[in-house]
Amino acid sequence: VVVENVERVMAEEGLGPKEAARKSMGQIQGALVGIALVLSAVFLPMAFFGGSTGVIYRQFSITIVSAMVLSVLVALILT
Repeated sequence: VVVENVERVMAEEGLGPKEAARKSMGQIQGALVGIALVLSAVFLPMAFFGGSTGVIYRQFSITIVSAMVLSVLVALILT
């Protein structure tokens, strides 16, 4: 998402890579953080279900939340 938005800003506004990256992150940083918070709020409670169903949902929930958090961190820090 970040790379696509940077490329779009570079093409539409004729900015250099650094300026386009700064502008692009300003545009989508809030959306990335918001998506991370919403998905965490949805999937994190599933980790606390009881019984045999809870065991299955716990693994699913932890996997989804950790993958999403790592993805957002990579998008914000490395790209």
